[in-house]
Amino acid sequence: MLREWKYTRVDLSTNSTTVNSKPALLKGVFVNVTLSAHACPIKDDTAEVYTIPASDPAGNKYDFEGTRFLTSLVVDPDDSATGSITLMWRDLRA
Repeated sequence: MLREWKYTRVDLSTNSTTVNSKPALLKGVFVNVTLSAHACPIKDDTAEVYTIPASDPAGNKYDFEGTRFLTSLVVDPDDSATGSITLMWRDLRA
């Protein structure tokens, strides 16, 4: 059975955003609006899994090949961060 991917656009000025509060697979991230001079951590609950570099330009794409986030999928930029990213993800089912 083919399962579709969901997407969530995250405004980094919102500070921490829980994309999914359950286990998830992250397929990719697209930078919509150039990031400010702040890195953008992507976390599994509180554990940092990946960081999008500061000042990353719009149009950049990151492929995660279905990386497992076993607790939750959270985007947690600095309080002063700006920019926008879109995450492609889906629920992790056993």
